[in-house]
Formats: sequence, structure tokens, C-alpha cells
Amino acid sequence: MISISTSRQLSNGVRPRICMVKRPIHRLTGNHAKPEIDELAEEVVISILKGSEVQVRLLATPKDLEDLAFGHFISEGRGSINSATVDGYNVSVSGIIEKRPSEDLLTAACGACTSGDIIDPTGIIDSNFKFHHNLKDTMNEMKKNQQIFHKTGGTHAAAIFDKNGKLIVIREDVGRHNTVDKVIGAAKRQSLDIGVIAVSGRVGWEIVAKCVRTNVPIILAVGAISSSAEILARKSGMTLVGFAASPNPSVIGELNRIIDKE
Repeated sequence: MISISTSRQLSNGVRPRICMVKRPIHRLTGNHAKPEIDELAEEVVISILKGSEVQVRLLATPKDLEDLAFGHFISEGRGSINSATVDGYNVSVSGIIEKRPSEDLLTAACGACTSGDIIDPTGIIDSNFKFHHNLKDTMNEMKKNQQIFHKTGGTHAAAIFDKNGKLIVIREDVGRHNTVDKVIGAAKRQSLDIGVIAVSGRVGWEIVAKCVRTNVPIILAVGAISSSAEILARKSGMTLVGFAASPNPSVIGELNRIIDKE
């Protein structure tokens, strides 16, 4: 049984929406600088603990932290949790999990940084899922729902769509790998199967590795596909689509998952 709780609540029981901070800046217009207050995407150190022991520390946006905790351990192949309690920037979990090396701090830019070994997942995608919705429309739907990004310009997003192109889950974070953890965690908590994940940036090895470990057959990316991502996708039988919002996307893997040949 999966249980979720959080002690981070206002006195009226409503959870605060903490994801942006107001900071003084100077806005440049030509050679003129005007002081004003800007909204920045919040980035803090999140500690995930089991008992009193820290299992992993991540730089992340402090929103949807239950999803982050659930998804991180699953997508990293480090076990599975069955409960998560959020208290400030700490998430206490229970379950059978493997902690990361104590020296690790996963920054917003690095989903695979570790003092331990980095090993390719060996799984093969096992899915009959097909996605024949318009790719550009799909990516535009994700972008339209990136609320923190629209305010700050400082977050990535990942989203899950159904086979008909309906947006099911979207999560934002300063770290693109964190967004994938969050949507995977949300799917786990809601008992959803994932057929396609869209991401707002490029797709690198770490994103593909997370999706191989969770049997996601299709990744759609706004940006490019890296060489290591291409190698792992081919080896695992995944379909990657780079520049998915452009008129001429690049595709690696099985075309029949995204092109209706009938």
C-alpha cells in the first residue's frame, strides 16, 4: 500500500505553492538599466531520508517532492519506496532502497553525476504502445502548460500523454532529469502506465536510462538527441524523437510507434 503525507501546510490545511522567489534585478534596455523585482525559479537542496540517514541530495525546485522521491529511486534502479512525507526541504521515505554515495549532490545540470559507477541499464523495452498524434501539437500542449516557465523562464518540463495526445501529467523543475523523475513518480503514485514522455530540452543518456528502467517506449524532445542517448535507445529498443516540435523531427528507433502506416 502506498501512502502519502505532507507536513508542509498552511494553517488552513492548504499546501503552499513554493516554486518562485522575488529578487531585485536591473533590467537593461539599450544602455539604460532600470531596477525592478523579478520572479526567479526556486532552486534548493532537497534531502531524501530513510529514518535519520540521507539517501540522496538533489538541487531541485521544491514542488511535487513526493513525486520526485518516488520517481527518483525507480528511475535510477535504486529500489522502490512506498511512502513519502515532506517537511520543508526534506522528504522522509520508507521502502527498500539503495542510497547514493554520500559524496553525491545531484545538481540541476547533472542527472548522472556520481562518485560511483555509471552503468548502462540492460533492459529491453516491452510495449505495444503507439502514438500517432501530431508531434508539434503535442509539444505545444506541454509548453502551454508550463506555468512556472511562463513566469520565470527558468524551468524545464516533462509530460505524459495518452495515445490520443491528451495531457495526463506535467511537472516542472530547474533540473530536466528531475522533471522526468517527477512524472515517473506521479505515474507510480497514480498507477498509470507510461507510453510517451515529452521533455522540454535535449535528451541525453541519463534521460534515456531513466526511461529504460521504467519501460517507457517513446521520448519526445524539444531539443537534440545526444550520441550516448542514441546508442542506449537503439540497444534497448526505444523510440526517440528529437526536435519534435519542428517541421522535420529526427527519429531513432521504431518508426511504427509514431507513424501510422496502415
